[in-house]
Amino acid sequence: MKYVSIYHANLNYAFLEPHKYEQVIRASYETIIDGHAKIGPEAKYVFEASGFTVDLMAEKCPDVVAKLRRAIESGQCEFMGAPYAHPVMANIPEEDGYWSCEFSQRAYEKHLGMRAESFWNPECTWMQYVPRAFKRAGAKYLTLDFESYMSCNDKEYAWVEKNRATDLYWGGHIPWFDLDPDCKFLHRPFRDVVPGLHGLCRSDRLIGKYVKYFMGQIPLSECLANIKHWSGTKNEGATGIIADDAEYCGTTGYFYVKYYRDYSRSFEAKPDAAEKLDALVRGVLELGELATFKECCEEIAPVEEPFFVEDRYAWHRTYSDCWGGTPEAKRFDPMVSQLRDEYKTKYQPITEGTHKERFAELATKFWFHCTNSANSDGRWPPPPAEPCEFNRQWVLNEIAATRAVLAELAEATKGIPLPVKAANDEPADGPEYGLHFTDKPLDDLPKLNFYELQHALYAAWRAFDNTQGAAKDKHRERVLAVYDEYRRRGITKFKTPAL
Repeated sequence: MKYVSIYHANLNYAFLEPHKYEQVIRASYETIIDGHAKIGPEAKYVFEASGFTVDLMAEKCPDVVAKLRRAIESGQCEFMGAPYAHPVMANIPEEDGYWSCEFSQRAYEKHLGMRAESFWNPECTWMQYVPRAFKRAGAKYLTLDFESYMSCNDKEYAWVEKNRATDLYWGGHIPWFDLDPDCKFLHRPFRDVVPGLHGLCRSDRLIGKYVKYFMGQIPLSECLANIKHWSGTKNEGATGIIADDAEYCGTTGYFYVKYYRDYSRSFEAKPDAAEKLDALVRGVLELGELATFKECCEEIAPVEEPFFVEDRYAWHRTYSDCWGGTPEAKRFDPMVSQLRDEYKTKYQPITEGTHKERFAELATKFWFHCTNSANSDGRWPPPPAEPCEFNRQWVLNEIAATRAVLAELAEATKGIPLPVKAANDEPADGPEYGLHFTDKPLDDLPKLNFYELQHALYAAWRAFDNTQGAAKDKHRERVLAVYDEYRRRGITKFKTPAL
């Protein structure tokens, strides 16, 4: 069994104030890097960090960045990327998500000499366009959420675990389905989430034990027993054993704020972290092999099923609405939306169209501050807790910077006319579907997820209804093929309409 440890480093974290940045870098991040190096090359791990985090690490602790770079170059550490300022990807447009990932890639190039191939999806929130945004920025591998997948694809599982309260920010008290630990979706990768982008699921069935262990709530034996249980009986594939905040390995992180509303104990250094990490890693190596995320996505036989999660799902059996429904989100998001709309209406056709080279720097500057304004930790936690004033102010500063760039653009583009929009000559009753819903080939129906399959059915019907003769016969076959695919997937309680 291959085991994957992903340490999620985020210096944009809620209640992490600037005077504690260096403490967290040294107490947590450096402890992780040094701890794995001490054990040896077999102690492989994944260090994930946003572009903002890497920029700050380089500023505050360049020696730690140098250690990280050496670990990456040695092959012991796989570096995993994340959107620059930790936005919730399902709560922002696809274009914003791409830019946030691209800004991270530029930070990695600057400080680590590489662009990330694997990416972390914050809170595992989902819209059908989210994986496209990551892929456009160069991602080849993406973290996926097991509980979200199962709730959307297994009706018996969903009846037990599906959270039907979209405003419930944590589904931890919902009953747990009696899952077979050999479930293939827990241990095998998915290929072509979108073409060329693969992924592997993380699961709360394992991840919560990591935090409890480092916070002293459970002994090492319980943590390792849980890993062994969820490894299953076949000893095949991979299991994600850590995919959570790196800050807990070395500090108290956000723990006391989250569970006890004790704001005085955020990110306290824990002197026993190195000892605990060493014991955990050595214990895992007795159970199996530590591997990188990329290795597991590439080397393990994938499942045949396409990856599908419904829009707005998130990890912890909740929804992206939780991050988008706090008082701060309801205050900030309309402000950001107004600024984004102003840019796209008044300036983008010029700065990214007719005068692209001339205004490239200003366009980049706009997207940097606009996407930073979507930072999730200035909008979190939800009531009755309150976000940290520093995190709120950080977002407000980015909103102000975005507004200032728009003022620069107004002056710089003065007198330049917007390009004339091309007329849409497509007949209203034509056979074209008109909605882009997949990049996968439509003649390979088993590779389409349910969202894509439903669109494929509508597209086939539209073509059938708007053509005649031989073309109509071809589209009739397309319609019938989709219905056959439904049956192949076990969906049989329907009648095929007469064509």
